[in-house]
Amino acid sequence: MAHAPPDPASLIPPIGTIPQADRMFRVNWVSNLTRGSDGAPQHSPHFVAKQGRRVRLIDIREDEELLGPLGYIPGCDWVPESRVMSLPMRVDEDEPVIVLSSEGVRAEKVAFELEQKGLRFVAAMTGGIMAWRDLGYSTSRDASVKERRDVLHRTVVHPLAEGQELSRSHVEEHVGEASSVRWVKMAALLLHGRLSCVDGRDDSSVLGTPGGDAGELVLALSALEKLSGKKFTQPQVEALLQRRLDMLGRFYYHTDVHAANHAIKDIRGDHRFDDAISGISEALEWRAFWRNPPERVKTPLLQLALSPNNIGCGHLKRALTLSDTYQTRSELVGAVLQSYHHARWAGSADTELVVLGGEHHEGAVLIVRVEGEVHPFTRIPLVSPSAFGKQMFIYHPQVASYLRRQLAEMIALQKDLVPVVSAADLHTEMEKIAQVQLNSTLGALAKGLPIFEITFDSSNRATVKALGHVG
Repeated sequence: MAHAPPDPASLIPPIGTIPQADRMFRVNWVSNLTRGSDGAPQHSPHFVAKQGRRVRLIDIREDEELLGPLGYIPGCDWVPESRVMSLPMRVDEDEPVIVLSSEGVRAEKVAFELEQKGLRFVAAMTGGIMAWRDLGYSTSRDASVKERRDVLHRTVVHPLAEGQELSRSHVEEHVGEASSVRWVKMAALLLHGRLSCVDGRDDSSVLGTPGGDAGELVLALSALEKLSGKKFTQPQVEALLQRRLDMLGRFYYHTDVHAANHAIKDIRGDHRFDDAISGISEALEWRAFWRNPPERVKTPLLQLALSPNNIGCGHLKRALTLSDTYQTRSELVGAVLQSYHHARWAGSADTELVVLGGEHHEGAVLIVRVEGEVHPFTRIPLVSPSAFGKQMFIYHPQVASYLRRQLAEMIALQKDLVPVVSAADLHTEMEKIAQVQLNSTLGALAKGLPIFEITFDSSNRATVKALGHVG
């Protein structure tokens, strides 16, 4: 007899029973999970692409398919369909597993059966390898995969000892592991990508820049105000964000567990929310409340959301409270965040809220580059910030600069909303302020950490160079 899917609440233990990062991973897994008409658990290619070592990818196709036109995702385990039902005896029931097939149909059937057999975090990748490639993510046809038939690679990496510093050899091992790096074409990022924060607490593979997309919009408007001498109003920021969503798509903003818990404490202590939060206790329920709060509490909720203690992004919190240092205005930072929440509450599917684990355990700063210039067809590495029990700040200067140029050109075209400036001048000013802001954020959050520059060549090989420590 088939069993019902696991209750989502049962997958998320109470605070304190498992490490905070693991708990937040489970919340993100459950909140992003969908189910097909037959009940099969599914995750999108975008979700899969962001996952690093902690998610095991299982390709169930035959060898001629792996080496055919579609190829396979580097770092996956090849377990043919005839052997895949052995997985419940070979992996822990709580190990996250993504099942892959060419179009996703076979993977859905297998994922459903594996869930019935006891795997609690298993899903098929929607649309399969075809959807993965259609979205601009890269595959391989390296024949060495045939040597790994039905072999599961080691996913647990022993953490460094207390006080042990991440070294160049550690970083080389990390970026040399296929499951730690995903690849996506630059053109695909322009269509449906987003910039994450440099924050190392994001255990997904990221494209990092301070503050992510929200930080970049603050940066662009700060540069424009400096060039023009004019200040943006809240309605102008709202309109510009909407056009940015329409033209450039997904928009990343993150908080963390400490800030989220502080906000919940504020909400519970404010009688204006009594009726709105009655019965809410679980993480998924709070996430749903923040996604679509009742109309009557949106104004006080926005006031709480803009309180520094309730902002979990260290970069944006510092920009809000140390605006002169960041060459911006605190009112402008607040206007961008307010516009973000308004867009999200209006039903925008492009506004993304990520909740990171509460504690910083970064052990290094990684500056990630690709050899040569960046073009729309350039493959960009998404590097996991988690290695050897440590986190790492990750910054992609070339990608950030390329996307800043696109944002500057987009904003310069909105002549009914912004002062007339050239996109080139705006981009130049953005780069100047960006360096100041990066130095301030890393100087505060990453002081004393080793810095490594990683350059990937056209064959995906990485060269790692030690650049000293954050002063």
